[in-house]
Amino acid sequence: MIGNVVGIYVGKQKGEGKTEVAFAEFVAGHGVRGDCHAGRDANRQVSLFAQETLNQLLAEGFTVTASALSANLFIEGLNPDSLKPGAQLRIGDVTLELVEFRKPCRSLTQIDNRLPKRLFGQCGHLARIVKGGIVRSGDDVEVVVNEKQMKLEFV
Repeated sequence: MIGNVVGIYVGKQKGEGKTEVAFAEFVAGHGVRGDCHAGRDANRQVSLFAQETLNQLLAEGFTVTASALSANLFIEGLNPDSLKPGAQLRIGDVTLELVEFRKPCRSLTQIDNRLPKRLFGQCGHLARIVKGGIVRSGDDVEVVVNEKQMKLEFV
């Protein structure tokens, strides 16, 4: 399964939108360099969101931007909501491990009161950075099957 990065976002202040960047440094065990969530929680270093979900919101008439959804990575062609915690993603040299599903935060009500309920179960994932490096817009995103997962599937 392969998708690609269509947007990378970094936020300076918690609770505010994020700014799109062409590339970002993902620091293992820390987070996205320059993002306000970096270094706060070892299991919540990166947030991922499906571009298709944003497109659907726009088609439904919601007035929302990628920046306002406060995710770090927008991915197209590979829906993070379809993956389980523990799955790993490779983006160039970077490896992410999905830790938990994102829950819609209350700040979404500032955009539209209906958004938290609408996004329940479709708000992406939080991940930790297993191996750091640079992620660029346009990079492929590949699901990695590690040995532990293979043993569980074939035993």
